[in-house]
Amino acid sequence: MKPEQLIQTWVESRLQEPDWHSFFLLEVQVKEGKKVEVYMDGDTGITLATCRDMSRYLEGLLDEGGQLGEEYTLEVSSPGASRPLLLLRQYGKHVGRTLEIKLTSGDRIEGSLLKVEGNDIYVTETVKVKGKKKEFVERAIPFSEIQESSVKLSFK
Repeated sequence: MKPEQLIQTWVESRLQEPDWHSFFLLEVQVKEGKKVEVYMDGDTGITLATCRDMSRYLEGLLDEGGQLGEEYTLEVSSPGASRPLLLLRQYGKHVGRTLEIKLTSGDRIEGSLLKVEGNDIYVTETVKVKGKKKEFVERAIPFSEIQESSVKLSFK
């Protein structure tokens, strides 16, 4: 089994434990065979302490099994504000924020996230109508039609 798959299995197993249910795995990357990056998130965010606890858990398993040898780097962190949203589960905590969305059709949308319902997200999109002021249109977007989505950062 590849190191990425093994680490993913370990993380997902840990996330089944009662104290870990509100957290979820986004991605595991092993770069150059010695640098491991694990990105996690939570329904209401994730703390440094949670990342530290997962890191210690994984470090113990990696050291015990020797899959990466004696020298490796392990980083467990949140995805950060600039990384794309990968799972539908991530959207709930971003209600009220502006999203930049690229659809599988190639269309691009920018809108405020209103809610997540079932497998759809709902955004308020600003539409310019010729000769009129901007209009705000509510739009449902099936998650399956989202190619890439990220939170638009604004610095005021």
